[in-house]
Amino acid sequence: MGKLAKWTLVGSVLILAAAVFLWNSGNSKVADLINSQFGRVCDAKVEGIFSNTLRLDWTAETKKLNVIVVMAAVGNAKESIYSKGIRYLKFPNDAGGYNIIDWKTGEKSSIEERAPYYFRG
Repeated sequence: MGKLAKWTLVGSVLILAAAVFLWNSGNSKVADLINSQFGRVCDAKVEGIFSNTLRLDWTAETKKLNVIVVMAAVGNAKESIYSKGIRYLKFPNDAGGYNIIDWKTGEKSSIEERAPYYFRG
């Protein structure tokens, strides 16, 4: 591989890394906004290779009413969140795992990945 080809490859990788970083930083603003509003009862993160999953975790202070309020707020902002490139919503369920909703297809599923907190009555 010639010197020019190596530099072209390195440049392409750097441009791709910068694009992914900028895309992810925009998505993390969604999580920052949720955390600023509901940080006492909810920890929001954007995860995935291209940050296409909004993950909500409940805190030790979360009660069912808090869950309803947070989920209603996320539901009201769903179209805006989706337009930022976030396709999936992942949140804890009563079994201690996670539910996942695909906002594009409407498909719902559960996974057994352990959720860090269970919400209380």
